[in-house]
Amino acid sequence: MLRIFVPPGSSLMRDSKQVKIKFGSPGKVAIVGVPWDWSTSGRPGARFAPQTIRRYLFSLSIYSPSRKEALDVEFEDLGDVAIAPGDPKISFSRIAEAASEAYKRPLAVFLGGDHSITRWTLEPLLKEGKLLGLLVLDAHYDMRTVEEGMTSGSWLWDLLTAYGDKVRATVIGIQDYMNPGYLAERAKEKKVDIVTRDEIVESLEPAFEAIDRLKAVGADYYYISIDMDHLCEACAPGVNSPSPLGMTPIESYRIIKYAARSLVPKGIDVTEITPAHDLNDMTSRLAAFLIAHAIHEVFLGAKG
Repeated sequence: MLRIFVPPGSSLMRDSKQVKIKFGSPGKVAIVGVPWDWSTSGRPGARFAPQTIRRYLFSLSIYSPSRKEALDVEFEDLGDVAIAPGDPKISFSRIAEAASEAYKRPLAVFLGGDHSITRWTLEPLLKEGKLLGLLVLDAHYDMRTVEEGMTSGSWLWDLLTAYGDKVRATVIGIQDYMNPGYLAERAKEKKVDIVTRDEIVESLEPAFEAIDRLKAVGADYYYISIDMDHLCEACAPGVNSPSPLGMTPIESYRIIKYAARSLVPKGIDVTEITPAHDLNDMTSRLAAFLIAHAIHEVFLGAKG
């Protein structure tokens, strides 16, 4: 019998047999929102992205026809980090504390926020003193030094400066004409494995080979950071720094799928979405799909 009333915001599609993402406590996947964007020097608003991404992620069906199985793991939404607006010291400390709690689960997923959050979501893993393998999808090196203020474009330099040989980093998707030249020298100095956007136009093999090299270091933990500005702005317009010739969603999907199953990361984040600049939430929706695929591959990889 049809009901006269349904909960506010419910879908008009009433299919009782469709199973969506399950929630439990404790869950196998911890979800943490990180609404920080005070490091942004471009288009602010990434602080509003966690809830937008959640809306699409939690609306997905769990069945994957391509894998012929369901994403049958329970999610535990820990909520958003209690950011202290404009106060980086308190906020970054709380991000690290929240990450530490999230890592008690088999997989932690962080919804940013600008890309500077990654410096602090990684902090608990690095404080253990173990080797970290870091894969970043980004149009930028994020290894700047600014004369004053803060920028989300410096987090990787800060991380590598603080932890040195405890981090092996690979960045895929670096764009032409979007980075100052000195950053390439910094990447070389810190032994960051760089794959440019241009290198994978014809084939994704250079990206897959870079992931294989990262796996070969035998890190104690792996982590995947997805800056949504690595994607073409036609597919991901709602980002801090749009990329006209960025990667296609299919290219990103294939790279993330390969990396997630191969590396079996302890953590994944998605950053730099600015909902106010988006078109019909297409960037947040794409992020939700990439996250779902990544999570599924992590658990398939964990099974061997």
